[in-house]
Amino acid sequence: MPFCYSPWTNIDISPNGNITPCCKFQRHQSTFNIQSHSIEEYQQSNLVENIKQQFLNDQWPAECERCRIEEANGIESKRILDNARWKDYYQTYDFVNSGFITASVAFGNTCNLKCITCGPASSSRWQKEYQHIYKQDIIPFKFYKKDFVKDFVDASPNLLHIDIPGGEPFLSGIQEQKKLLKYYISSGQANKMSLHYTTNVTIWPDDEWWTIWQHFKEIDLQLSIDGIQQRYEYIRYPANWDKTVAHTKLYLEQQSILSNFKLSVSHTVSAYNIYYLDEFFSWCYNIGLPRPWLGRVHNPIFMRPTVWPEHIKNKVILKLNSSQYQDVRNWTQLLNNEDDSEYFNEFRIKTQAHDQFRKLNFASIFPDYKHI
Repeated sequence: MPFCYSPWTNIDISPNGNITPCCKFQRHQSTFNIQSHSIEEYQQSNLVENIKQQFLNDQWPAECERCRIEEANGIESKRILDNARWKDYYQTYDFVNSGFITASVAFGNTCNLKCITCGPASSSRWQKEYQHIYKQDIIPFKFYKKDFVKDFVDASPNLLHIDIPGGEPFLSGIQEQKKLLKYYISSGQANKMSLHYTTNVTIWPDDEWWTIWQHFKEIDLQLSIDGIQQRYEYIRYPANWDKTVAHTKLYLEQQSILSNFKLSVSHTVSAYNIYYLDEFFSWCYNIGLPRPWLGRVHNPIFMRPTVWPEHIKNKVILKLNSSQYQDVRNWTQLLNNEDDSEYFNEFRIKTQAHDQFRKLNFASIFPDYKHI
C-alpha cells in the first residue's frame, strides 16, 4: 500500500515560495505560494484534501510519480525513508489534531554555484546563463512576506524537525532563518527539535550558527556533493574541489567534538555521474563520511541518468554491476526499466551550449563516456 504521511505531517516551502506536501511533489504550477496565501489556506485546500484521499484509497497521486518510479526500481524513495525515520511518531499520529511535525523551508534561491542539473528557481547565479541558452525570461524573485515566522509557527505548534535546503542555506534568507530558530530557542522547543541542512559545502557557517545550533536536539548537516575532483567542479560549477574537501574535513572534526552534530551525504544521480557512482562511494568511505543518499535527477528530463542510448546504457550497467557496493548495483534496475533516450540529442546539444558558455569541455572531463 503506497501510503504517505506527508500530506498530513509535512509542509514544503520551495525556494520560490511554492507550498506543497513534499519536496518531491511534482506540480508544474503550484496553486499556493507563501507570498499570496497563508499556510492555513493551504492546509484547508482542495489540493491537499484530494492528495490525502488518494492515499487513503491506496492510490498513487500523479504528482507523486518520483517516489513511485524510484520504488518500482528498487530505490529508496523519500516516502520510504520518511516512514523509517518517523515510524514511532507516525504510529501515534493523530490525523485530526496533530498537524505538521516536520517541515522543509528553503529561505530563498541565493546561491554561489550554478550546478549543471539545477536552474534559476533554485540558484540565483543561474539567471544569465539560463536566459542565454534557453531564451526564456525569468520572473524577478521576491521571497517571504514580513509575517512569515508568525504564520509558520502558528500553523506548526508541534514541529519536531525542519529541513533547510537552498539555494545555499548559509546564503539564503539568513535573517529570517535565524529569527525562526531563535523563536524555537526562546519558546523552549529547540531541545526537542532536529534541523537538517543541505549545503554545497563551499560556505563555512559563521560563529553565530554554531551558537544557535547548540540549543537544538540534533543538527544533521547534509553535504551535497555530486562527484569528485574535476567531475565535481564540472557538475557543481564553479566550485573548487580542494576547498570542498577542506571544509569536509573540518566538518568531520566538528562531528567528533559536538554530541548533537552529525553529517550525512547526498548525491544527485544524473547522466553526468551515474557511471562514476562507485568511485564516489569509495571516496566517502575513505574520508570517513557515512553511506551517501542517492537521489535521481527528475528535471531537466534530458539530464536524467536514463537518457543514454542503449549501447552506452549497457556499458554503464556493466560498470555499476562491477561495484563492490550494493547501493551502486541497485541502480542498474532503473537503467533496465526506464528509457529517456529520446531526449539524448537534447542532452548533447545543451551540454555543448553550457560548455561553450562556461568554457569547459565535457569530453575531456568525462573521458569514459567519450570512449564508450
